[in-house]
Amino acid sequence: MGSQCCVQERSINRASIASKAIQDELEYMKELTFGQQRRHILLYEDKPICYFLSKIELSNETITTAYSLNERGTINEFEQYEQIQGEIIKQIQEKCDYSNNQNDDWIILCDNVNTKSSLKLFIKQIEVDNQTKVNATRCEFIVPGQPQNFIDFMSNFQKQKELDPRIDAFYPIKKNEESKESVIYLSYKPILMTSAREFIYYKKTKEIDTNVWCDVSKSITDSQYPIKSKVRGEILLSGYIIQPLQNLINNDYINNRFKDKNFNDYSYVRMYSLCDFKMSIPLYMAKGQIKQEMIRYIDLVYQKLQ
Repeated sequence: MGSQCCVQERSINRASIASKAIQDELEYMKELTFGQQRRHILLYEDKPICYFLSKIELSNETITTAYSLNERGTINEFEQYEQIQGEIIKQIQEKCDYSNNQNDDWIILCDNVNTKSSLKLFIKQIEVDNQTKVNATRCEFIVPGQPQNFIDFMSNFQKQKELDPRIDAFYPIKKNEESKESVIYLSYKPILMTSAREFIYYKKTKEIDTNVWCDVSKSITDSQYPIKSKVRGEILLSGYIIQPLQNLINNDYINNRFKDKNFNDYSYVRMYSLCDFKMSIPLYMAKGQIKQEMIRYIDLVYQKLQ
């Protein structure tokens, strides 16, 4: 980036959004070679420039400016994910079809039918290889408004950081707006005895039926994004399916569970997550922590969408 790739693109108005931290970063970049400047992620003390940008609250008019400092993905760059895209969308649909999971060994953590979101949360320990057991979660709940409101909120990196104080950095490395797909970097701060964790993953949002949306994520391996000072975690499969609650008015289970709700005012969400944080957490310890965190998170999401 430096003076050749960044400063020339910025107008006086754009420069006005930069903090002193970014000005210092730009001065540092001028000392780098052109080849170093063109790297996909420019690191300064293991912090990409988007990390500094994430510290600034940007208005709608300036958010595009922030992304202009990041690499923009093209359709060709995302061709490599075409096969994985279809596979993980199919997988998340299967995982979110709870009618297939009624008699298995999922443990219910909460069933808050009388709360605003009516959150119902489950956990299960899954063996992903001969040595590793990972705690999977699935849940269902309602949110006010139409599916697109929820999708936009969940895709807003700044708002997600505000909801979760553990997040250190969260931004798209590259994205293809037309096909609603991106490669994303996410890192968490060290917490107590746990060291910092980071994830690099592919994310796709797709309408799978009329006003029924699927959003799915899966970690990728790419030599462009080497592991730095953090432990690299793995999103084995994570995502959700959302649709207007009105779509399910003829479903007996839904009708009974939400009989006191106006179906036109809500969307119904089913989520599934299987993430390997590269740490061993016994199931008995994970149950309480996940229950507390998910109840808090879904409550905050609901409040923000009201």
